[in-house]
Amino acid sequence: LMRMKDLIDLNRSTLRVSRSITSRIVRLGVPSGVTQMIFSMSSILVQSLTNSLGASIVTANTMVMRVDGFAMMPNFTFGIAATTFAGQNIGAKKLDRMFKGTKELTMLALGTSIVMVSGILLLGKNLLYIFTTTPEIINLGLDMLKTLALGYIVFAVSQVLQGVMRGAGETKIPMWISIICTVIIRMPLAYAWAFLTRSPEFPNGDPLCLYGSLLITWLCGCGMSVFFYFKGKWRKHVTETLRS
Repeated sequence: LMRMKDLIDLNRSTLRVSRSITSRIVRLGVPSGVTQMIFSMSSILVQSLTNSLGASIVTANTMVMRVDGFAMMPNFTFGIAATTFAGQNIGAKKLDRMFKGTKELTMLALGTSIVMVSGILLLGKNLLYIFTTTPEIINLGLDMLKTLALGYIVFAVSQVLQGVMRGAGETKIPMWISIICTVIIRMPLAYAWAFLTRSPEFPNGDPLCLYGSLLITWLCGCGMSVFFYFKGKWRKHVTETLRS
């Protein structure tokens, strides 16, 4: 870099922090960081509830989380792709291509999720046999996977639409969706579900409260993502910015 004088002038006078660029990076980055922090905090709180449900539930949950880790990868990947794709096309002032690409990304994400969910439903028991051969835990884990099945499909839509909004510079809407769904909806719902379903079989609550609450959260998050994608002010802001 020091020798590339025709391309870049790297010296003490040019190595200065730009206040405007820094503030823009912080404005875009902090909401995304808060979103990730909320996911981590919710995992801790849900793990606390999981531990209270008994050793067999913890074992089944651990197996399901291993499968879930692979099942979520395509959704997160399409979300990252949507962010990059939207940012590049907005930078090139090609909104038509961005919106067309969003539709195609959504269809790709949905198709991938449907194939993946079909595999989980058909081969879920075989996947769980990798971790244990105890019938009780296998059946419990299979019930959990079936509960989450629809959620993977709607979560794919959420990731793509939220990714597009992030790529357009709107990181606050995904952050608020995450806060509302995780803090306001899932946490109280999971604990209330567990409390209201206590029985001799499950003295601390029905274990499906863990994934039933997550499914409802994903459905709500998808609904809000679709609403704000089509009705949010971010679209008008992007259009006005490109015209100015």
